[in-house]
Amino acid sequence: MKHVEVVCAVIKNDNGEVFCCKRGPGRALEGFWEFPGGKVELNETHEQTIVREIKEELLSDIKPIRYIGLSNYEYNNLEKPFSITMYAYECKLIKGELRLTEHTEKKWVKKEDLKNINFAPADRPFLEIIK
Repeated sequence: MKHVEVVCAVIKNDNGEVFCCKRGPGRALEGFWEFPGGKVELNETHEQTIVREIKEELLSDIKPIRYIGLSNYEYNNLEKPFSITMYAYECKLIKGELRLTEHTEKKWVKKEDLKNINFAPADRPFLEIIK
């Protein structure tokens, strides 16, 4: 089974809301909501990964503030099963408007309402930590 390491950004605004986006068509886990991020590249720190990924996917600049935790999950029920280790970082938006390039929807969600969103399974463990 293929294993991937990814980093996600938990971006908060001044109202205490958290940024979430919906995975686009033709991608694994299409239609699930997630905290944006992506795969760690060779010789790249987690902080470098999340800054690069947000710049690529959302055309914005962020600053990692603190490490939140990690999640391990095996996606066995997909056409191409894989396992994932996801590292989450609380981040601050420093430049840009978080414009979608790969996702189909975006929204800012109050912490107490995160439980009502259909998050990808690997993202779900972070919901308790965030609230």
